[in-house]
Amino acid sequence: ERQATSSTELALFGGLFRRRYIFVEGLIAFAMAHKTDATEWKIAANESIKLLKNNAAHAPSNFQHMLLLLQAESAFLAKNNGDAAIYYDGAIEIAAENGYVQDEALASERAGIFHCSTQDNDQIARGYFLKAYNAYQKWSAYRKADHICKQYTLQPNV
Repeated sequence: ERQATSSTELALFGGLFRRRYIFVEGLIAFAMAHKTDATEWKIAANESIKLLKNNAAHAPSNFQHMLLLLQAESAFLAKNNGDAAIYYDGAIEIAAENGYVQDEALASERAGIFHCSTQDNDQIARGYFLKAYNAYQKWSAYRKADHICKQYTLQPNV
């Protein structure tokens, strides 16, 4: 039987969960900033970027994709479409390289939403939604994958 968790393990895993919380909190803040255009959400979202920058610099395989996705959302909000597209692609690529399939799926879905909202070709957006669908399937998030199909009228080859 495993002994009680050590303080080192608690610090390590607590730190990882804290970073995940900061990441999700940033995504929520960006979503609310898109919806309301309220300054307080923009401030909270940008604070999440600031908090993750140091972690991404010291442990890029764990945090760089999170930072890039938040930076993509920031660029999207600022209507800086060129940077947003680059950040989304970077987040997707690095998440996939480091085995964060759930974040690859999320970044792909967000990239699809971004491309739908810009003057880009809908086929570009559909490609990202298909990538999101496949990543959600790989992560065994079948209901979410089905939601992607219904929401964005995809017909993946399964």
